[in-house]
Amino acid sequence: MPDVRIRGVYGTPWSKLAKGIPISQRILHKLGACLVKAVSKEAKAYFAKRGWTGEDPMQGPPIWDSFSYRIRGKSTVEILSTFYGLAEMTAPGGIPNRRMEWLTQQRKEQFPSRYNLTEGERRRGMKRGGRISKGERLPLIVPIKTDAGTVILRTAPLKISEAWIHPGIARFTFMEKAIKKGREQCAAILGEELIKHLSEGDPFS
Repeated sequence: MPDVRIRGVYGTPWSKLAKGIPISQRILHKLGACLVKAVSKEAKAYFAKRGWTGEDPMQGPPIWDSFSYRIRGKSTVEILSTFYGLAEMTAPGGIPNRRMEWLTQQRKEQFPSRYNLTEGERRRGMKRGGRISKGERLPLIVPIKTDAGTVILRTAPLKISEAWIHPGIARFTFMEKAIKKGREQCAAILGEELIKHLSEGDPFS
């Protein structure tokens, strides 16, 4: 899955924390790495507390390994994630009831490259762009965790019109806490940079 913007941390708060020192691209990259570390740690704790696996429903990296950052403009750090649906799941209101069209054989047939190769497909030497109808990919199998904690494997519905209905979930609330902790940790980085600037005359370039 492509990286999707989850949250932006803007320049004004950095400037206040930096107490007047210039915020260079070098510093922004340090802050970005700091935020990603904080978000990843908080996501892992959040999922573990609830007994969730953290596995991506589209077979990407687990949620705590899905985060990255990019610098936008002169002072904005954006947090990105490849975890399917995370932008919606961290937005106000959560995810409403909806048809899970992506968990169908028809959708995998239409967009095979969106679905990572399974272990069985790799053993058979199948290509990611192959079609189920031509025997080039295996049918989509979905692991489902029961209330008892066991995992069963179900074959996804054939057609989009037969897709399972997602009951809707409350939004994930770990992001706000993670960003707050990340800012606190980033303040320590800016403090170190301020000391360096005052003692060495660092040009921050």
